[in-house]
Amino acid sequence: MRRGTNLPWVGDYNQAVVLDGIRRHPGTSRTELAGASGLTLQTVSNIVRRLLDRGLVQEGEPLLRNGSRPAGRTAGKPRTALSVRPGAVQAVGLQFEREHLDAVLLDLSGEVLTVDRVPLPGPPGDAGRAVDRAADVVRALLDGRGSEAVCGVGVAVPGPLDFAGPVRSSAINLPGWRGVAIADLLTEGTGLPVLVENDATAAAVGDLWRSRRTGRSFLYVHVGAGIGGGVVVRDEVLRGESGNAGEIGHLVVDPAGPACSCGATGCLEAVAAPAAVVTRYAERVGRPAARRAGLLLAERSVLDDHDRLGILAGRGDQAAAAVLEAAADDIARVVFGVVNVVDVSEVVLGGSGLRHAGDRVRAAVQRRLAVAMAREVHPVSVRFGEAGEQAGALGAASAVLHEALSSTWAGVHVPAREIVISPVAPVH
Repeated sequence: MRRGTNLPWVGDYNQAVVLDGIRRHPGTSRTELAGASGLTLQTVSNIVRRLLDRGLVQEGEPLLRNGSRPAGRTAGKPRTALSVRPGAVQAVGLQFEREHLDAVLLDLSGEVLTVDRVPLPGPPGDAGRAVDRAADVVRALLDGRGSEAVCGVGVAVPGPLDFAGPVRSSAINLPGWRGVAIADLLTEGTGLPVLVENDATAAAVGDLWRSRRTGRSFLYVHVGAGIGGGVVVRDEVLRGESGNAGEIGHLVVDPAGPACSCGATGCLEAVAAPAAVVTRYAERVGRPAARRAGLLLAERSVLDDHDRLGILAGRGDQAAAAVLEAAADDIARVVFGVVNVVDVSEVVLGGSGLRHAGDRVRAAVQRRLAVAMAREVHPVSVRFGEAGEQAGALGAASAVLHEALSSTWAGVHVPAREIVISPVAPVH
């Protein structure tokens, strides 16, 4: 848990510290919060009263999702348990992929209220129609729910992003997305403030936000239409000078390799992203044979074709296994280098490009990390993200909630309207 301060002029920060402690540890008490945060019991009690008045937290031992009470409480000692009030604050999260849009509605307790996936209309390059569809999806998610508890919309989109003025996306993995003022367009279409985040960084934010552990350092590797990374060091997201840190997909792994959409040659994306793997297979066996194997070899079928390769490899197709293994090893070599540079203790894997290739990638990363520089100081675990393919959307929604409740989330970019929370009447 973050440490607070008893200085009188930092109340907003202290409020964020206390609320975050309650959110991460439902059922905690004022005394436990004071001990963990370093704040006085009186300061914590004053903050909790404000949070109760605003309807953000509630008193009473919370029920777990299975209907049981949290374990580990000492019987016989009077205490007043605190937890986040379910549904009091909500945020929408959107994640743009080449062929589809993922959408979630998340509340402050971490409960996912709604999940949806819709195909994007028209050709992949029609960014305007894609954003219009996203606005329709947001309105549909909120239909009949009442929007007073919704504090904003978070958007996860491939980079690069320009945060210097109106937030603009030039997602190189989404053809036709050059300078799209995505935040302004979605604000206009939904009437809500919009936060925009790089998709891999958003996935890292989501993993961080939903975790009950603190002090984490990890690399999130997102494999979708492209390959990206989100770096977290001791619970702080590494964003870089322009907010575009973590573009591991554009580290060069083969100087003599194919041209990349970023303008360089031999980038990780150009040799190991799903489209590159499908292309390698078709070149290896010939396009007619690839089609006979069930691949469509169309621009909008890349992820499905990539899934098909995983199935074929499992059935003994040596060519499919070979191209998937080569891609997994390329990803692992880049991850190995990044882990050595930033010294993290976890690698988290996620994204739709790992549906049928994830085990190969994880195994390759584990093999490489066996000789990581800090291996004798601390191990580096490799796991799949719990949020699955919706990690970017969940992360974008999580970032909105964090920004709404705290001014300490460095680097979050919110255009035009500030994200705010209106007081919600508490339930008695």
